Amino acid sequence: MSILETASAERALPNAGSRLAGILWQVAMAALAVMPLGMTIAHRSSPAFLAVSALCALGAVAAEGRLRQVGREALAALKSPLGLAILAFLAWSAISIGWSPFKSLSLFTLGELWIPVASAFTVALVLPRRMTRAAFWLLAASTAAACLLIVVELRTGLALRQSLGMRANTFIFNRPTLTLLVLMLPLLAWLAGSGRHGWAWSAGIGLAFATALAHSDSGAALLGLLVVAPVFLIAWLFPRLTGWLAAGACVVAMATAPFLGPIADSLITPSMHERMADHHTRERVDLWRSFSAAVRQQPVLGAGFGVSPRIRETRVARKVAPQMRRMLAIGHPHSTPLQVWTELGAVGAFLALVILLLVLRAIRRQSRLVMSLSMALFAGAAAVSMVGHGAWQGWWAASLGAAIVWMLAFRKTRLETMP
Repeated sequence: MSILETASAERALPNAGSRLAGILWQVAMAALAVMPLGMTIAHRSSPAFLAVSALCALGAVAAEGRLRQVGREALAALKSPLGLAILAFLAWSAISIGWSPFKSLSLFTLGELWIPVASAFTVALVLPRRMTRAAFWLLAASTAAACLLIVVELRTGLALRQSLGMRANTFIFNRPTLTLLVLMLPLLAWLAGSGRHGWAWSAGIGLAFATALAHSDSGAALLGLLVVAPVFLIAWLFPRLTGWLAAGACVVAMATAPFLGPIADSLITPSMHERMADHHTRERVDLWRSFSAAVRQQPVLGAGFGVSPRIRETRVARKVAPQMRRMLAIGHPHSTPLQVWTELGAVGAFLALVILLLVLRAIRRQSRLVMSLSMALFAGAAAVSMVGHGAWQGWWAASLGAAIVWMLAFRKTRLETMP
């Protein structure tokens, strides 16, 4: 090969790498943007979309020759107080498998939670700075299509799913509705500032989501929405007060979690249970009472990470009064703080509280708009986690991770457009 041919090949390699990186960045953004529609079709699929986005983003970084640089950035993030707290929580979760009676279940659950968390960390580290207007518009289109599909399916009695032989229960739209809830804040904020008719686009997407939510069975999503709007307003008007109130609420929620069942039983009257019968409040309180009783049997160490689905078979459950054991078969307490106490004990609860307080500290350091949006997202997600699904479900971790990435991308656009 001649010197001229060698030089030409050396110039071609960076160009080829640049083209490959560009394609991978586009796929990474697209995977994240179509998540709402993907979740509506397959209601546990958000981890897959997030993982594809993370792998493509890493591939793009490698094609650009920046893996070492990104590795240093990741290490710096993990050495921060928040990063160290998260690593400590991961370590304690792994250590607790040592006394878990169902180690394979615990290991599976550990992967179900932490693979999406690792994917979200990767995407949040490298993708927000690359996010384009086209990606936001694709997210808007995906969100509108997801809302439309939810409404059509529920109005037609899930006729399309039945014709395709798919699972046809109305509650399967609860997960995509919750995913839409947490993605809505950065999307609506971006649309509102996206141009001359931005507010109209934002209002239209917001109305589409409200319509989907009105048709949905998800009481948790409705609760989240009822929390998000006032928290945003209060955070905007009283940012310092909101931060202190949020921190206090986290401390109270985590400290009282072992007594959630008895507290709720004393506060919710029979007439209130009757009015909220569609949301199964009576059954939920009974469930909380049962798991509260289980916490009291092993309050320091917990029963082991991820054992809630089979906790009725554990020695901890055998110490619970017989009349309380029946509800332990439900699988999880439908309350994240209570599940943390059940499986990881006081040590895990303390570490979880430290993480929440450090997240709030990071939120308070943002600009007023980003801080208000982030505080509303935090409060909405916390409200859902207090009464909703299992704490370690991968789809929820992935949905929250995607929402954080879009919020970071929105913050980047705000910084670029500020005078």
